Amino acid sequence: MSIDSPDRVKVWNTFFKMAREQAVSAKKSYDKNWLDSGKTFSGGTLDDSKTQSLAIVAWCLLALEARASHLTEELRDKGRLTSAQARAVHYLPIQEQWALLPKLARRNKHSDISFEKAPHQAIAEVASLRNDLFHVNYDNVLKNLPPPRKAVSLFNEFVYAMEDMNVILGRHKKHHKRVLGIALDKMKLGAD
Repeated sequence: MSIDSPDRVKVWNTFFKMAREQAVSAKKSYDKNWLDSGKTFSGGTLDDSKTQSLAIVAWCLLALEARASHLTEELRDKGRLTSAQARAVHYLPIQEQWALLPKLARRNKHSDISFEKAPHQAIAEVASLRNDLFHVNYDNVLKNLPPPRKAVSLFNEFVYAMEDMNVILGRHKKHHKRVLGIALDKMKLGAD
């Protein structure tokens, strides 16, 4: 079942609206006297709950891509990967990059990531939405977009997965509460 043109317009307009909101914020930061006249988008946008879920998933995906890239480049900087190897890792799907990081870091302890349980399950769930979201497969974006409660849960688990990866890679000896505090809700994590 393909979504109709009005729903496609709402998805497109929602992305456009989110970009405009950031542009408005930036403009206000350097031009204190500027006032936004506000705009509506012909054809409408997704409702607030879908917009929020879309934004959470999109930003988590970008943050995940950036984090995996940073950790890969850090391994290159430390001489554990050559430039060619790091480049090759960057071309892998994001879930595979995440799973490989402990092995590439040559950390024998806790080197296997379990995508079947929290917190790394969120990595797999977010990664599964990547292509539909970034290539804007309208049918799948709307069909698979999590409701707000689930999107917030994915964000929380994402934060915990990021910090868990720091421990797995030996960047910290234990999970830092300061980092875990970025999550909106607390959750159990390993031996905390």
